[in-house]
Amino acid sequence: MKEIRVANRYAKALFELAIELNVLDQVKVDAELIKNVCDQNRDFVSMLKSPVIKDVKKIAIINEIFKGKLHELFLKFLVIITHNRREELIAEIAKQFIVIYKKYKNILPANLETSVEVDAETRKNLVALLEKHTKAEIELTEEIKKELIGGFILSFEDKQYDASIKRQIKNLRKEFNINLYAKGF
Repeated sequence: MKEIRVANRYAKALFELAIELNVLDQVKVDAELIKNVCDQNRDFVSMLKSPVIKDVKKIAIINEIFKGKLHELFLKFLVIITHNRREELIAEIAKQFIVIYKKYKNILPANLETSVEVDAETRKNLVALLEKHTKAEIELTEEIKKELIGGFILSFEDKQYDASIKRQIKNLRKEFNINLYAKGF
């Protein structure tokens, strides 16, 4: 929990600096790149977390990997974080930056779980309905989960709408488990 708060502070500082220098969209792309590299490359994350590797060596590795791929601001930011011995938070800072960016741009992530793939027309109607309801741009991610049997589960913000067959069967089981003929007093 403490790590997320510290990462959030660094992300806010980077965000404000990116706005000030008018490079917000480029820095967001860089944050996504860093997040993807950290998600897909355990060796890189292990190197960042290693107390044995000196920060000078870590900076050299970061420069070697990302020079020319990241905006100069983001690269300098990574160097400063490494000098401050907070390099193990780089992945979390990137995640927090993306969250802050989406709030700033009024982009709302939503997740749709279905048992089969949704056609384009249904997807379009769902996104339009959510955008009307939330007054935000919807970034829809879809997951196919066969165990739902049918229907869907829609999650956004802190809300969840479960219209799956699995949930309906579960509710029916609860109703059938209630014994109507037992004395209840």
